[in-house]
Amino acid sequence: MVDVPGHGKVVVDIAYGGAFYALVSAEKFGLDICSVKTRDLVNTASAVTEAVKAQFKITHPDNEDLSFLYGTILTDGKDAYSEEPTSNICVFADEQVDRSPTGSGVTARIALQYHKGLLKLNQTRIFKSIATGSVFTGKSVRPELLCSIIKAF
Repeated sequence: MVDVPGHGKVVVDIAYGGAFYALVSAEKFGLDICSVKTRDLVNTASAVTEAVKAQFKITHPDNEDLSFLYGTILTDGKDAYSEEPTSNICVFADEQVDRSPTGSGVTARIALQYHKGLLKLNQTRIFKSIATGSVFTGKSVRPELLCSIIKAF
């Protein structure tokens, strides 16, 4: 639970996939990720990032240099397995928007979906960037690594 200024208390997930991200459905903020202005998504994601940074300490279990929140990924909320793509926007660093679905972000989403039982081992998901429409695919292949990072946080 994070208290996001201007939005109140919101449940977000924190997951690691090469970097730590806060992950949350845009719908929790009353936003339709596919039709709202990018600036509105960036402002919301930035507010989440700042709130998480202020309220939680991120710790990587093996490398202190990776112990920080890189950004926030707003999703379409479609985390349960489907053959249809799930869309997201990744806002990182100084309000930069990744044109792709974000490699480390997709990895974090896969780890989280597997951890929550929404994605099975070797089950492929399709991830689509709302910024450019570019698509990545990914799957969980070594769950012991994924779950150990999530549990360590």
